[in-house]
Amino acid sequence: MGTYKVFVYGTLLKGEENHNAYLSGSRFVCCADLPGYGLYNVDVYPGIVPEGGERVKGEVYEVDRETLRRLDDLEDEGDLYTRREVIAETAEGPIKVLVYVWNGDVDADRKVDYTKQPWRGLGI
Repeated sequence: MGTYKVFVYGTLLKGEENHNAYLSGSRFVCCADLPGYGLYNVDVYPGIVPEGGERVKGEVYEVDRETLRRLDDLEDEGDLYTRREVIAETAEGPIKVLVYVWNGDVDADRKVDYTKQPWRGLGI
């Protein structure tokens, strides 16, 4: 498979600090929601964790194998985050995407409510 669809929800969003360095050459596919996950500020960046009844707003990009490798490095895949294949919801219907899920604990006080998404800066 030559390209991958990746759902981003934090520092990789358009206008955020890591977007240009990692996704500027990738094709924007659409805005999407990811059901079944909650969004949290885990540091100065966000993380998502499985959470029934919740959803996360984000963007989907089509990336090549090299870009995916660079994203794995950025997200410390396998340590800080785990890359998973999930189904996101778009205006055109469901789409299979890759997403980075936070491996650590989350603080309920640092949850980013759906109404305050997409995440920007510290989610405020």
